[in-house]
Amino acid sequence: MLSLRSRLFLRVKPSRSFHPSLTRWNQSQTHPCPVCSAPLPSPLPACTKCWNLFALPQDLTHHALFGLSYDPNPFVIDLPQLKRNFIHAQTVCHPDAWASKNPGKLQVAQALSARVNRAYQTLLHPLARAEYILERNQLPLSENDKADDIAFMTDIMEAREVIEDSRSLDEIEDIIVKNNQSISETIKMLEAFVFGKDWNAVKASAVRLRYLEGIQRAAKRWLDNNS
Repeated sequence: MLSLRSRLFLRVKPSRSFHPSLTRWNQSQTHPCPVCSAPLPSPLPACTKCWNLFALPQDLTHHALFGLSYDPNPFVIDLPQLKRNFIHAQTVCHPDAWASKNPGKLQVAQALSARVNRAYQTLLHPLARAEYILERNQLPLSENDKADDIAFMTDIMEAREVIEDSRSLDEIEDIIVKNNQSISETIKMLEAFVFGKDWNAVKASAVRLRYLEGIQRAAKRWLDNNS
């Protein structure tokens, strides 16, 4: 068996027609409907009493869409709360409801629903979340970014070779255990680096996580093909 060192480690065009009162929209606060003044049922500007819906300013963070705090650490997400708020937000802005209640708002509902989905998928997954934070801090991750750690890259290449050539379930399971441990360690590193606003270290760790997730996908394909 080839041993590995223990270090081994997803658009609708947005609407521009938002209500003037939403230019300083803060999802951490409770807002009244801009039209009928009734309390809104969710952090979104969607009123199910008068059935009016408005687009949000484009500079609003993904966190704000779900009433989550961006500071002091945007990488730290309460996932159960995110999932609950996502389900509620989609219930409020789902295009099917607006098609029957207020067809004139259907396009806005489609754009808002797409934006909610995109924000949810971004915050749900650590790598996508890190990429989003980096982009907001003018240090976007590109497909051409590589890891500078030679030992780490050697481990990655060895793992790929084992997965490609292996006929042993034990070998693959060993890689999965070590790789999952490394993913957990890298996510902890990302949390610390984001908190410290060390964006170069955040980017390096995100690149690292991208390679590890590649090993994770390759191992899963092996299991799917050999089950």
